[in-house]
Amino acid sequence: MVNQIVAIAQEHAQAAIRRAAIPAALGVIALVLFLFALFALFAALFFWQMPIYGPTAAALIVTAVAFVLAVVALLLTRIGRPPKPPPPAPDAIAPQLVSLLAQTAPSLGPRTTAWSAVLLALALGLMARGSSARRK
Repeated sequence: MVNQIVAIAQEHAQAAIRRAAIPAALGVIALVLFLFALFALFAALFFWQMPIYGPTAAALIVTAVAFVLAVVALLLTRIGRPPKPPPPAPDAIAPQLVSLLAQTAPSLGPRTTAWSAVLLALALGLMARGSSARRK
C-alpha cells in the first residue's frame, strides 16, 4: 500500500513537471529568437542612422528607442495584467489517498503513522483553504 501512495505521488509529480516543462522550454526558445530579432532591428536602426547623424548620435538614438520600448513594456505588464485564473478543481486523489492510508495504518509503526496523520492533516487543511478561497 505504501508503494501505491508513492506511485500516485510520483505520477502526479511527473504530470505536473510535464505540464510545466514543455511550455517553459518553448517559452525559452521563443525568447531567444525574439531577442535575436530585436538585436537585428536595433543594429539596422543604428546603421540606418549612422550616415545621417554620425556614430555617437546614432548610438544615442538607438539607446533612447530601446529605453522607451522598455518603459512601454513595463507599463503594459503593470496595466494590462489579466485576472488570476481560478485554482484547479481538487482531484479525486484525496479520498483515494485517505483510504490507502487507512488500509496501511495497522501495518505501519507508530512514528510513521504519526507522520502520515500530520501530512494528511496538512493536506486537508490546504484543500480546505483552497476551497474557501474559491468561494470569495
